[in-house]
Amino acid sequence: MRLCPSVEGSASPLITHRIGVDVCMARQRTFFHKCHRCIYRGQSACWEPEVPPLAMINVHAAEEPAHAEVKQVEIARNGAAKRPAKKAARSDKTVDATT
Repeated sequence: MRLCPSVEGSASPLITHRIGVDVCMARQRTFFHKCHRCIYRGQSACWEPEVPPLAMINVHAAEEPAHAEVKQVEIARNGAAKRPAKKAARSDKTVDATT
């Protein structure tokens, strides 16, 4: 299994996942968008790097759930009370079409 993409240097990609060698080779053949910086690009199927790429660690299992207090705040909006009054005033006006 390979970590896709496995980039050279210290910069690590935001999203990675494990794929098989056959999937890796197929992606390289079709110019997959993550392959341009990958250390496996252009290598044979049995090639392994001298220093294996960093293993994925599930950091979410070790974290404790966050407890945040929620405070609800009312937001005063200018003119919010005036708008319904204007609509009501317009509906009171009627036009007599017979005159």
